[in-house]
Amino acid sequence: MTDWTEFADGLAQQLMWLPAGAFLVITASRPPHDSRRFVQFAQTDDELYGQLAGDESTDESDRITAEEYRLLIETGWQEPHPDHVDNWWVELPWPAPSTSYQKLASMAVVGLRDVFGIAAPALLTYRAWNGKAGNRDLDLPLLGLASTNSGDDA
Repeated sequence: MTDWTEFADGLAQQLMWLPAGAFLVITASRPPHDSRRFVQFAQTDDELYGQLAGDESTDESDRITAEEYRLLIETGWQEPHPDHVDNWWVELPWPAPSTSYQKLASMAVVGLRDVFGIAAPALLTYRAWNGKAGNRDLDLPLLGLASTNSGDDA
């Protein structure tokens, strides 16, 4: 996958189909990007939680600018808070209309591309598993990304 629009469409579709107990972490696959810059999602029985990495785990020189901060707020991310491990966050009730998943996917793209500076989705990988199914790996082909799942479906 090379296009951010295709990635956002695939992410929105995949988020709609996450089972309760699912966790999804998307991060850059290699330098110069820092694996501490990520977007992640957790599906519960009645909500989908999204988080974008906050500045707490980064070097001061890598922290977001005031302009990027405003961009994340305008996009719909809630400000980092200790209750959310100092990450940017958002919660969607489940089920949600497809437009809500599309907006969440667009928010993820803004964070990854416009704030973290990741040039293309091809530089991303994902790890996904289901905590309600013994942490069994989840294959999420609609993302169009390489998986870093262990391959162990125990």
